[in-house]
Amino acid sequence: LALSLAVPALGAQTAVSEDEAAQAVIALGIMTGDASGDLDLSGQVTRAEFVTMAVKASPSGGQIGQAAPYPDVPRDHWASGYVEAAVSLGLVSGYSDGTFRPDQPMGWAEGVSLVLALLGYGPEDFSGAYPTGQLALAHSLGLDQGVSARSAADVLTRRDAMYLFYNLLSAPDADGTPYIQRLGHTLDASGKVDLLELANGALEGP
Repeated sequence: LALSLAVPALGAQTAVSEDEAAQAVIALGIMTGDASGDLDLSGQVTRAEFVTMAVKASPSGGQIGQAAPYPDVPRDHWASGYVEAAVSLGLVSGYSDGTFRPDQPMGWAEGVSLVLALLGYGPEDFSGAYPTGQLALAHSLGLDQGVSARSAADVLTRRDAMYLFYNLLSAPDADGTPYIQRLGHTLDASGKVDLLELANGALEGP
């Protein structure tokens, strides 16, 4: 009887703390704070900021482009290299009028679609009209844990972005492999991001 009562507890999903999520995304260079280390988690995240995080979260995160892919993202724009890299990776595209709108707040459906692209999921993996299929798959993969945004048009905060990228790390890609393994890292025995391994991997020198 005791064993049967214990099994559900072992399988229960425990929400990761804000501190743990922050440690992981900082260790991987996905997010950075200001000079004092503040991540400004309550602030809204723009399209340029989110795309930059996505490129940094990709296996080729250190490689950024040099072109100016959109007229409103000129070469001297701080995110131009990341926008060009995201376009090259097939993660994002601009609007029908030829602009990218880098300073526009990032919506939940847009963010989910981009993260699913990182995982290797494509149109054949979604059912129903956009963004119903994308949001349903994101939920089934646990990408929305800790995220306050729910409706497709909800604007993401930097806290939402932090949790979305943290959840990405343990989510299975289209081949069924935990995404974090594509970045050269591992999950711990409980299936969570191994913060100790990440911290050791971030250390430099002897």
